[in-house]
Amino acid sequence: MSGTAVVERAGERTERGDSREGLRALRRARCIVVAVAPLADEAVRLGLLEPGGLSRWVASGVPGPAGRATTARIAVAGSKDLHVRPIVHGGWLGPLWRGRVLGAGRAIRELRVASGLAAAGAPVARPALVAAERRLGLWRVAIAHWHEPDALDAACFLASGPGRSRTLRAAAAAGRALRRFHDAGGRHADLHAGNLLLREGDAGCEALLVDLDRARDGPPPGPSARLAEMMRLYRSLVKRGLARGLGSRGCVAFLRAYTGPDRALRSSLLRHLPRELRRLALHRLGWQILSASRR
Repeated sequence: MSGTAVVERAGERTERGDSREGLRALRRARCIVVAVAPLADEAVRLGLLEPGGLSRWVASGVPGPAGRATTARIAVAGSKDLHVRPIVHGGWLGPLWRGRVLGAGRAIRELRVASGLAAAGAPVARPALVAAERRLGLWRVAIAHWHEPDALDAACFLASGPGRSRTLRAAAAAGRALRRFHDAGGRHADLHAGNLLLREGDAGCEALLVDLDRARDGPPPGPSARLAEMMRLYRSLVKRGLARGLGSRGCVAFLRAYTGPDRALRSSLLRHLPRELRRLALHRLGWQILSASRR
């Protein structure tokens, strides 16, 4: 395991270090915790290395917005909160797994990617920890990030009817954030309006990218991949009926903020736009067919 690692077994403790990621891994019997270094001892105090400790910890939180699984907001030392997301299988077979998965590797990779991107200056939710417990060959797993107070996801923001000036500021903030994310080497596997947080304040609006499941870090993506992620975000607004609230001026504000004075990048992105518009048209057709079949 890369990063600062601590493995705890039957009271014995060994370490190996790599300060680049600043993560520590602890294990006791069937329980594993991988945490940013300041939270490792707190995770032990919370009982996350004890049998049943993870389930009790998640149940103690304040329920948050529901996705595939009910999330929770949980206070930790220092009067700060964590946003905790249980890892579950999706799809129609999801309920059969009863909240368990085959392993913790995917969540740990998400934590590592988030940690690396945060260290590179990408605007992502600050990573905290992954906790996992194995029982009868399957795992119960949860990933936690620091809670971002006063933040609202882009879908809820647009649905609230924020008005033109606030919408344009938010669009520009989202464009700047995604540019920083891409320049830091980030690739988001599922960028949609629910995975983009917006926070308004006296200094303006800022945006954060969240839910980095299956995200990647590495060399900055090329123009085609950058535009594909932008259009995936836009398609999510179309699908939710929110694109009209953004409007053409909002799209222009987003693009201008993303490219800044880099005219070469803007031209490169626009060269790939016809293909993405064709993809959008196919998605629209698919949504219409699906909607008609449900009537």
